[in-house]
This record gives sequence, C-alpha cells and structure tokens, in this order.
Amino acid sequence: MSAAALQFERVTRRFGSKTAVDGLDLHVEPGSILGLVGRNGSGKTTSLALAHGILHADEGAIRVLGLDPRTDGLTLRTRVSLLAEESSLYPWMTVQEILDFGAALHENWDAELATDVCDRLKLERRQRIRHLSRGTRAKVSLALAVSVRPQLLLLDDPTAGLDPLVRREVLQGVLEAVSDEGGAVVYASHLVHDIERVADDVVFLDDGKKRFEASVEHLKGTMRRARAVFENGAPDGFQLDGKVDAQTDGRVLTVVAEDPAQDLDSRLRSLGASEVEVEPLSLEEILIAYLRTQPEAEVAHV
Repeated sequence: MSAAALQFERVTRRFGSKTAVDGLDLHVEPGSILGLVGRNGSGKTTSLALAHGILHADEGAIRVLGLDPRTDGLTLRTRVSLLAEESSLYPWMTVQEILDFGAALHENWDAELATDVCDRLKLERRQRIRHLSRGTRAKVSLALAVSVRPQLLLLDDPTAGLDPLVRREVLQGVLEAVSDEGGAVVYASHLVHDIERVADDVVFLDDGKKRFEASVEHLKGTMRRARAVFENGAPDGFQLDGKVDAQTDGRVLTVVAEDPAQDLDSRLRSLGASEVEVEPLSLEEILIAYLRTQPEAEVAHV
C-alpha cells in the first residue's frame, strides 16, 4: 500500500501567542485533490508551509509522501511543488530564460512537459516577465511548478484576483499536468466555487481548526434545499432525518437536508406541507448551512 501524499496528525503551529494551526488532521491520497477552504487568517497558508517544510510543527506529526519534512526536507523539495498567489519571478528574464533557470535547478525537470504546458497555456516564451500581465505571470509560475513533475502540488490561492476565465484556464492546466501523472494536489483558497469545480474532498478551516470535511461529490449529490408551505404555519420541533439547517418564516419552512433517496418532498408532505420545492445547492451554500448550525467545538464529517 502506497504512503499518503500528505498526512497531518494533531498538528499545531504557533507564532508567539497566536495559534495559526490548532490540532489539525489531514489525509490526502495520491492522485486526489483536496480543497482547503477558509477566510483569510484561517490557517491555510501556514498549513501549506508546514507541508512544504518551510515551517515546522510545534506539536503533532507530519508525513509527506511517507517522509518527515523536518529530516527529509531536501529530498521532498524535489518531489513537492508550492505555487503561491505572489510567486517571485525575476522580472528581467524572458519566459524561456526562467524556464531554463528552473531546469538547471531541478534534476527531475521535464523539458517536454514544460513545452507542453507553455503551449497549453499559450505562453509567448520570448516575452520578458516585467511585461506580462498578472494572469500570464501566474501561468509562468504554474509551468515552473508542474515541470518538475511533483508528486504533491501545493496551491496557495495562485489564481486569486484573476478574472474568472484566466482562473479556469490556469486550474485546468494544473489538473491536467499533475493528475495525468497520479500526483496529488492541495488547493487552498477562499474562492469556494473554484474548489467546487476541481476538488475531490473539501476541508473548511476556521481559526486554525478543522470545522468541516466531506467528499464534494457526496455533498453535491445528496444535499438539497427545500421550501415547504404549511397552511397552518410551519411546525416547531419537527424531526427530519438528515436535517442540517432549518428556518421558518410564517407559513414557509426552508430546510437544508441530506436527500440520498430523493424523497425530501414526500417526507415534508408527510409533515403536513401543502407545497414543496426542492433544489440543489452550491458547495458554498452547503458549507454555510453546516457552519451556521455546527457547534464550534465539533467537526462535521460528511
């Protein structure tokens, strides 16, 4: 059995009196994509820095591709790539020169893959970095990150601030270049709709703690929102299997619930509803429903 691409066990990291990551557990299998979601300051960037070995944990254990970042950092740097929102690129170099520079630094550099990624992202290799738009610089950083054929790619909001079309293009390039080789991806972002589009699983961080984790496919396939009308007023204290959140407004009851059997309509009508409308939810709407009702001390596992 192959080692996990990334494993955190009760990992804590502090900066003075501030706890940036607090007892965090993570598990990422090879070939999978984990979305790490949370507000600014929730611990996403610190978690990726710990995974890359830039920072070390104060408590807990970290394994990356079966190795310890504390003692095997040099080995891991050849197998793990980190792509941040503002990756540093030498402005006086051309795109081709910076690719050649990357090739000289990494013995496992794949020149054929670098060419393929540049062509896929429509990069003009004679242009100087200083003349490139922010979106095009993000594409160059992507080419550098994936051309070493990483077994684990860590993405720290690399497309934040870019227009939606460029974000989609860059993300597609990441997925095709890494997943084709069976590599794993951890994608940290506050843009939940981007995570929804690409991730297999999602973890929500809040103040350094894991508040929620689930399979994206399971959530999108089973979670539904229903608006039910009750002629005599919405019932109080009702029981409904799989209920996550419920709000009443006069005769209207709005429920977010798991609906794997697609029988939410009939279950609400059995409670006395005269009209029921059921609709799917976005990942962002599902997360909000869970976090609104989930006690802070607990973690929701779905």
